[in-house]
Amino acid sequence: MNRQTFLHGALVLMISGLVTRVMGFVYRVLLTRLIGAQGMGLFQIVFPILGLVLTFVTAGLPLAISKLVAEAVAQNDKARVRRIMRISVWIVAVLAILFTILMVVCRHVVANRWLTDPRAYPAYLAMIPLIGVIAISSLYRGYFQGLQDMGPTAWGLILEQTVRIISVWILAAYFVHISLAYAAAAAMMGMVLGELSGLLFLVFQQRRRGKLDDILPNADNRTTETTRDTIRAMRVIALPVTLSKLIWSILFAAEPVLVMRALKHAGFSTVMSTTMYGQYSGMAIPLLVFPTVFTGSLATNLVPSVSESIAANEAFRVRIRLAQSFTATAMVAFPTAVVLTMFATPLTHYIYKEGSVGPILAVMAPFMFFLCLQAPLTGILQGLNKTGIAMTNSIIGGLLKLLLIILLASRPTMGVLGVSMATAASFSVSCILNLWFVVRYVGFSIRLHSLARVAVASCGMFVYMQAITMRHTELPLSSLMLAVIGGFILYFALLCALRVLTSRNIRRVPRVGPWLSQVVKWMPFAI
Repeated sequence: MNRQTFLHGALVLMISGLVTRVMGFVYRVLLTRLIGAQGMGLFQIVFPILGLVLTFVTAGLPLAISKLVAEAVAQNDKARVRRIMRISVWIVAVLAILFTILMVVCRHVVANRWLTDPRAYPAYLAMIPLIGVIAISSLYRGYFQGLQDMGPTAWGLILEQTVRIISVWILAAYFVHISLAYAAAAAMMGMVLGELSGLLFLVFQQRRRGKLDDILPNADNRTTETTRDTIRAMRVIALPVTLSKLIWSILFAAEPVLVMRALKHAGFSTVMSTTMYGQYSGMAIPLLVFPTVFTGSLATNLVPSVSESIAANEAFRVRIRLAQSFTATAMVAFPTAVVLTMFATPLTHYIYKEGSVGPILAVMAPFMFFLCLQAPLTGILQGLNKTGIAMTNSIIGGLLKLLLIILLASRPTMGVLGVSMATAASFSVSCILNLWFVVRYVGFSIRLHSLARVAVASCGMFVYMQAITMRHTELPLSSLMLAVIGGFILYFALLCALRVLTSRNIRRVPRVGPWLSQVVKWMPFAI
């Protein structure tokens, strides 16, 4: 196995993430058109429970594996890697069995006390097998990320989405004729089948390209680190992450309960509240978080990369990573914010056949930069062993969100728009706090001139799209496509003209860089 560079690994995950995100949209669109916004609401109501249980089961170990395996490989310590994986597998296996049994035993309590709509109960039952599958898969992903080999993770995600789409197409299409409750459960079963296929693929890849004897052939089979030291190192990383995810999962699990009760307090019925929550969480949020596929890939690579840099006493490389992440985030977030803000209603109409989702999305879209930047900043803090700070900032944002949901969504004049405002405020505050601490520990390494140029290119894109669409009261699909596609082409050209992108830095992109740099050379002023 060849270890990948930071740029190469990030690119692999970005490409696979883009593919899986597009496939995820196909999945969402297909599911939405099969079961509607109300069915999506039933599907989404049980998800916070899954996140809460997985927080206990995985116990922050995937991140610990990624960081510690990267350090051990850099130190040529094969025995330490084996010990890290052995301890992690035992812990996760025992916890997965215990919580699976607990979810079965407590199913009636959850149905009566937690689920705000009783029709979500079949989806809850179908979700239970996911616990063990996702938990074990996360360990394999952490292992490959620690090796800085992103290929298995990338292909595994694509396989998961493929199986999920096919399963939904078959199962949900059949069960929707019985009831919405069973259709939502069928969609959850499709997720189970997808995750299981991804796990089997990762197991196969580990045996084919992840054997330690091939990765570290000259390493000693003994390590100077004791078992107690290994457990302590894992605990130092995993405990703050677990606490952060636990508190965040509790906050996330409380979200649908508070949203539903706030909407009912505002005068909406249970059915209408479920529909509105489905529009927010099942339709608007997936569109909003689409660009995070790029910055999320950066964050995944930043943890082992920053850890390796700190272990090698090369702090200047961390500052370089910060500058790269900031510019890359702006290049993705600025134009996406323009598109989603301008065309929120027509986009949701043509994608979901639900134009009423547009205002929900338009409230959050202008804050896209903070949403996209949050993950890379968290990755840097985790790589710097400042997971507690990232945890605190995440908790502050989560508590702010719940407070604003109570205050805003319960107003009849705001309703679900208040939930959108609370979400935007939450991730913006968390991001600003993360940025303050990263600058404090790493230094100010942000290229403001690059950000200004990206902003100018985005403004040019906005002017073009405004000119194309200003004569239409109801935007036809052809005009929308012309505005969006033409806008992104103009944006790319402006980035080249302003020398944010040049043939020289494009050439550094693995594999596709040389031929893509030839395209950039045709752009004005790009050298």
